[in-house]
Amino acid sequence: MSTVYTFQTFQQAQFAGEQPDFIRRFVQQHCASGPYKMALDADLYDAQKNPGAERFAQTYALMLKRLSKNTKPDTPHPDMVKSNLFRRLNKQRATYSLGNGVVFADDGVDKERLGQNFDEQIQKAGYFALIHGESFGFWNNDHLVVFKLTEFAPLHDEKTGLLQAGVRFWRLNPDTDMHYILYELDGFTEYTESRIGNVMQETTPKQAYKSVITTTPGGGLESVEDENYSALPIVPLWGSDLHQSTLVGLKAYIDNTDLVMSGFCNDLQDCAQIYWLCENFNGMTDDELVEYLTKLNLYHIAGADTSEGGKITPYTTEIPVTARQTLLELLHTRVYEDFGGLDVHCVSADSTNDHLDAAYEPLNQNADDFEAQVKPFIRQICALAGFDNAMPTFNRSKITNTAEQVETVISEAPIIGQDMAIDLLPNLTPEQKKKAKAALMAESATRETVV
Repeated sequence: MSTVYTFQTFQQAQFAGEQPDFIRRFVQQHCASGPYKMALDADLYDAQKNPGAERFAQTYALMLKRLSKNTKPDTPHPDMVKSNLFRRLNKQRATYSLGNGVVFADDGVDKERLGQNFDEQIQKAGYFALIHGESFGFWNNDHLVVFKLTEFAPLHDEKTGLLQAGVRFWRLNPDTDMHYILYELDGFTEYTESRIGNVMQETTPKQAYKSVITTTPGGGLESVEDENYSALPIVPLWGSDLHQSTLVGLKAYIDNTDLVMSGFCNDLQDCAQIYWLCENFNGMTDDELVEYLTKLNLYHIAGADTSEGGKITPYTTEIPVTARQTLLELLHTRVYEDFGGLDVHCVSADSTNDHLDAAYEPLNQNADDFEAQVKPFIRQICALAGFDNAMPTFNRSKITNTAEQVETVISEAPIIGQDMAIDLLPNLTPEQKKKAKAALMAESATRETVV
């Protein structure tokens, strides 16, 4: 049974002077783990290179060749049709909560000090947390950097389960050196493993995360002091309380959809599933028969010696279009139900706001779960940046029946007042609302002057 590496085993390796060797073995174990392999598959599905259906088709074709003892090359088919469902559903969930950026409920957080691309990095971290199951945010002095599970190996405390250290690793090409950065509470250390001989060496000694520069009133340099954070500046983010990739639930739906769609294409190429009954051809071997039928499908003509009873009769079966369409529709409906996504085909231009609210309810429930993971993540990042009481909130992107909303606001204007009614109008920009209020004030002043 292999050793499961934790922060405690790392400390033991440090004490024994085996830190470089530990880092190599730890990263190797991480790359052999189930979550890491799942994350690699998730990247393929995210790029619409869905491997599941293709792997099944290859295995099935190999099984048929073995059963038929066929040694001839396979008949070429077009590439499999691959769905973009995985990326679409995960993007929908991530952008629904994070697409409009992070808003802080209190004035104590200076968002500019979190970096110019803070909102984009939070959305990136959230998306990778969904598809990989977990991502990591590194607060690098004045901005946030996102690490993926496929490039960062976390070291957890075996007693508390908290993240205490970690190793980021990468290699630009298979024929280049492997690079490692060990992140600890008291600083980070860089290592390089040469591709020749696998020699591991420390390239940059441990250094602090921050440098505090003190200058004299005249602008001269007085001192430079190293400084670290009160906690590890790397914060984990889970995609949900299940702590697993969304591919776990989506994979079967996507693979079956790809198989059915590709089956449609292959059946059409095979001419409505024509098969041939060859009489008095028993003298042929399996390979010869396969070659004969391949030529028959290619040229659509063949010679047969009918003097001794030889006969070739074509038979066709219709493609089961209705059954496959029904299956595709069922898969489409169920995947949105199970994942909790919004299927835009379920709403129309004349849908009322009540209808839209009902359609959004599954998405809202999953957004609550997702945001419950993102909020503490942002609070910890803000604490590292010096904002201890951050209260992040999110403006969810939502389709509404604007005409119905405007009609409701106008009908309630005599009760709530015209100023508030202008604020509630969803079809006006902030600048248009200011102009409308100014025009309202000018009109009111004119009336008072006339009176």
